[in-house]
Amino acid sequence: MKRFRSVPISSVVLWSLIVVMTLLIIFSIFVRRSEPVVEEPAERAYPVRLLTLTARDLPDVVSLPGRVEPMVRARLPVDKPGRVVERLAQRGDTVTNGQVLLRLDARLWEAMLAAAEIELREAEKEYRRWIDLEAAGAVSGSDMDMIRTRLERARVAHTEASTHVSQCEVRSPADGRINDHYVEVGEHATEGMAVFELVVTDPVKVRLDVPERDAPALAEKQTLTFTASVLPGREFTGTVSFAASATRPGHATFAMEAIVENPDEHLMPGMIIEARFQRGMMNGALAVPLEAVIPRRGEHMVFIARDGRAVRRLVRIDRISGEEAVLSDGLQAGDHVVVSGNRTLIDGALLAPLESP
Repeated sequence: MKRFRSVPISSVVLWSLIVVMTLLIIFSIFVRRSEPVVEEPAERAYPVRLLTLTARDLPDVVSLPGRVEPMVRARLPVDKPGRVVERLAQRGDTVTNGQVLLRLDARLWEAMLAAAEIELREAEKEYRRWIDLEAAGAVSGSDMDMIRTRLERARVAHTEASTHVSQCEVRSPADGRINDHYVEVGEHATEGMAVFELVVTDPVKVRLDVPERDAPALAEKQTLTFTASVLPGREFTGTVSFAASATRPGHATFAMEAIVENPDEHLMPGMIIEARFQRGMMNGALAVPLEAVIPRRGEHMVFIARDGRAVRRLVRIDRISGEEAVLSDGLQAGDHVVVSGNRTLIDGALLAPLESP
């Protein structure tokens, strides 16, 4: 009887693995050959507009915020205590200089005025009689002095009584508008009590707080231009009427005011404006459009084009002049600055410059 040699199990496993690996390699080669070749996508090119940076002489234009204020804002008081019998102006009314706005009960003062008028008439009659007698030499000088004194006292008393009556009326001190009133008919007004608020809005004042480095550029009678965001498309002109000689207490700014004609009253008290004036000239300045500057995390950056790709540069802005940012660091003349299409750029992106319109 023949004996069979036994094959070790480890050898069987090893040969099985070799066969399986060989089949997998053959299969993968077959599959790879059967797959279509996929082309890699072309790199995206970003359309941008470029500006070649050049050094220029620019007007040094300063922009400062300010506020519109009424030319006059007055609280009108009563000069006499008394009961209000007539109020002739309401909130929002336009009034003229000298117009009567309110009347108090003046009967007592009118009675005093009537008595003063009687006394004045009598004193004038007596004085005329004594003048004739004096001309005839029939009166002494001392008696004539007494008659003159009586007449003078009567005139003073009449003026005083007339003043008391006039003080029972409140009149507008200027052309303007009633912004508010604080008393009703029938109420008792005390002496010095404010009964109206009057505002004059033609012209108006524009108030600025000017930093010390800009203050020397503004002087009285200088022309100032400004705009208001709530009135787009309009530019206003004013004349500097006041330029402080010292800073405000606790501040490093100088108070300045300009007078602006406002016939249509479109400029209303409280409006925020942006004033512009020229401080001087900047020689050899490097300036880029504001749209080219990207603020990010407290810094400012721009993109320039180099070898067809975007390069990010951090810049330092010295000041804003109109629609341009004047740079003090970060770029140099000859750089090609990306002025549009820069908001989606990344460092190293491929650029496709567009022709300027």
